[in-house]
Amino acid sequence: MKRALIPFFIIAFCINLSAESPTANEPMDESLLEQSTFSGSVLSSREDRFKYGTPLEAKIIVEDAIIYMQVGDLENAFLDFRKKEGRFQFKDLYLFVIDMDGNVLCHGGEEDLIGTNVIDLKDSAGKYFIKDFIKLMEESDNGWKEYYWRNYETQKVEMKLTYLKKFNDNIFVGCGAYQPRY
Repeated sequence: MKRALIPFFIIAFCINLSAESPTANEPMDESLLEQSTFSGSVLSSREDRFKYGTPLEAKIIVEDAIIYMQVGDLENAFLDFRKKEGRFQFKDLYLFVIDMDGNVLCHGGEEDLIGTNVIDLKDSAGKYFIKDFIKLMEESDNGWKEYYWRNYETQKVEMKLTYLKKFNDNIFVGCGAYQPRY
């Protein structure tokens, strides 16, 4: 009986690996299994699992930041979001805060972006991803978007899956995980 189960688990595992990943505009199942599979963590090396963040971890950081902003002062929150060893920067994950006009209010990865308007910023594929962020935030309180962005750890442009959530009608918070890590 046990020998019959082993091939079943191997086949199920292979089907799971070959399943098509959800696109950035489709709602994602919030279960740990879906998030972990989508992040590529099943196939990633042990070093990568400890070094790089997953979409689920990015979402948790955003949710935590929203609560932190609700109970405290925004200026202090933004300072805490930029602390390299703080609670809002985990592995290679960091937060950014943008208003609905495309102004960067806070950026944990690249401080030079703070105070700039990035509404017309394109990724390496020519996509106006900030406009996509704003459109999503006009239509929903939260969601996921994909785009290409420079990884500050590797200095390479990589696909990034970012979770976005509204703080209020004018401000949203985001955090993304580079994809996939094999």
